[in-house]
Amino acid sequence: MNREQKPSQLDYQLDFLRLEVETINASIRQYDEITKNIKQWAITLWTAAVGGSLAKPELNKYVGLTAIIPILFWYVDSIHRSGQRRFIWRTLMIKDFLNDGRLEQSIAAGKLTDFEVFNPAARSKGDGEEAMRAFTSLRRTMKFRSVSILYLGLAFLSLFIWLIGTLLGLIKYH
Repeated sequence: MNREQKPSQLDYQLDFLRLEVETINASIRQYDEITKNIKQWAITLWTAAVGGSLAKPELNKYVGLTAIIPILFWYVDSIHRSGQRRFIWRTLMIKDFLNDGRLEQSIAAGKLTDFEVFNPAARSKGDGEEAMRAFTSLRRTMKFRSVSILYLGLAFLSLFIWLIGTLLGLIKYH
């Protein structure tokens, strides 16, 4: 009589780890899509606001206020980038686990040791909590060039248009 070998606890945990990696990758892609949409909406809304304020002479004086639009979208985009970085942080945790000897220890023990399974957004507290907070901080994500250049550029462009219009006497304040 030939029996199949029953999967071990380690087998189940490694299967969950594979599922977690798939979940993390899907989540990162989803965040990329969300931030792309945020950028598209920011550009669309900003363009409409600038165009609308320049289209009618009585609204010209408000073109400088359109700088607020990209600043607000910059904040929203940075919040989403911060959330995405939690998943990236977890990927780094998994990489460390696979490469620092803990996987070998787990194989010898027959179960994962010193590693929590299925924590895709790195929500559990642990030794690296402070480092994770620094990695995912809103202040840090706001400084990313992929986030800041677009939004600051649009805001400065609004102010530049307003300044040039004012200096050239094209914008009237009466």
